[in-house]
Amino acid sequence: MQRFFVTILMFMKKIFKILPMVALGAVLFACTARNTPSEDTGSAGDSQETDIDGDDVDGKAWSDTMYIAWSGSSAVVTGTIDSVSVTNSNGYVTVSSSSGRRIVYMLSGNGVGQLTIYGSYQHNLTLSGLTLACSDGPAINNQCHKKCYVVVNGSNTLSDGATYAESDEDRKAALFSEGQLIFSGSGTLAVTGNYKHAIASDDYIHLTDNAGTFTLSAASDGLHANDGVYIKGGTLTVNAGNDGVQCDSVILISGGTMDITAGDKGIVDSLGITVSGGTVRVTSQYKCIKTKADLLVSGGDIQVVCTGISSGGGKGWGGNSSSSSSPEGIEAKGSITISGGTVYSQSSDDAINAGGDLVISGGSVCAYSTGNDGLDANGDCYIKGGVVYAIGAGSPEVGIDANSEGGKRLYVQGGILVTLGGLESGAELSQSCWTAGSWSKNTWYGLTVGSDVFAFLTPSSGGSGMVVSCASEPVLMAGVTANGTAVFNGMGYFPASFSGGSDVTVSSYSGGNQDGFGGFGGDQGGNQGGNPGGGGRGGRGRM
Repeated sequence: MQRFFVTILMFMKKIFKILPMVALGAVLFACTARNTPSEDTGSAGDSQETDIDGDDVDGKAWSDTMYIAWSGSSAVVTGTIDSVSVTNSNGYVTVSSSSGRRIVYMLSGNGVGQLTIYGSYQHNLTLSGLTLACSDGPAINNQCHKKCYVVVNGSNTLSDGATYAESDEDRKAALFSEGQLIFSGSGTLAVTGNYKHAIASDDYIHLTDNAGTFTLSAASDGLHANDGVYIKGGTLTVNAGNDGVQCDSVILISGGTMDITAGDKGIVDSLGITVSGGTVRVTSQYKCIKTKADLLVSGGDIQVVCTGISSGGGKGWGGNSSSSSSPEGIEAKGSITISGGTVYSQSSDDAINAGGDLVISGGSVCAYSTGNDGLDANGDCYIKGGVVYAIGAGSPEVGIDANSEGGKRLYVQGGILVTLGGLESGAELSQSCWTAGSWSKNTWYGLTVGSDVFAFLTPSSGGSGMVVSCASEPVLMAGVTANGTAVFNGMGYFPASFSGGSDVTVSSYSGGNQDGFGGFGGDQGGNQGGNPGGGGRGGRGRM
């Protein structure tokens, strides 16, 4: 009998060991099944797609068309489609589709009301001379989680109400979509977001390479997306009370023209910003371009001006106030890599700030701060190529700053570099540097390095400590008349040509801080041609 009970107990122990593993396996199987996206057949999972190369409206087979035309507070709906129900009351039209067909909704007219869409498949909204205003919600409320192709023809206007009627649905823009919004067409679309955003998607927003002209005005964000913003074309003008373009994922800009005026940040995202083409112009109160991850620039033309008040301590060239707003012109919490294109950033705080490394290997870059550093890296800073014009605000700020307090360094290795305000102490200079000592305000300088000519205008207030780095000894002229290809918001020409002017004597620069203002700590602080590594920064707080 005793042996029998021992056998039973051993069997039960084995069972209890097996049960947790069986339960764990069941949980893993359930999670895997739930999180595996299905194919693009209109089933759940379609909203996870980020293959924007497939966002071609002309490549889709559109099987049915419904026409909706507004006039005043009424709408006329024509075109009966199987498995599609329509309610129409005082200009408020609701379309519910259980059809597997790709439907085109042709929208036109001038009226007051709303279009709400329910369904489980991709669809097309063609705006053809539509003016639609809603007083208590979005003008267009797309509750379908699939791709919504918005084709803009002619002149179109959408606006929402300053307050929304109560609803269990997520609605936060004059043009709102649960699914992806893909814009094309040669027309114009003006959207006013009185309640919150102008255009918003809980998935991604894509302006294709044949997108038209968009003018957005918003109480909060102009464009607002959860899963990505892709700008390949079109002309986008934004005036936003909060952020111009905001995304919780990535922002990719490869074409088009963007003009953004924002009360807070111009372009902001969470997972990284890449600019490879197009024109980006931003004026904002806080940060013009900000990412919580990395910023990559390989092409395009970026011009940003941050109008906020500096929190930096420099007062030399205009930074004479303090604030907690910290309005860097361009900021990445990760690294910044610039390999091409043209970048101009002006701010009363750091003009360009990287939380990690900052690497410039090509393109043309101007970082102009009136109250802090021109280029500032919390990691290492590498100047490897391109044309770089860095302007700091004077002591204790510099033209280019690496995190020497944290054991990081500035490495000058190539390109054409001009700084006003000096270099970070302890810089490692593998390319020769020269100093011109003092400089005059509001003066055009012409710099010739071999066959390259760069002309630049000094800021409106003066200082000392001009440092030039290039592959061979430069020829520097002051007071020139310059022309060529304009860059840096009118502060430079490259390639350039110039005439007139007077010679500026340059002398070899061996390292250390070239600021010329003093106050950097250590005996070499502010001296011309100080020792490499001489003159500590004195423990200034960082980002």
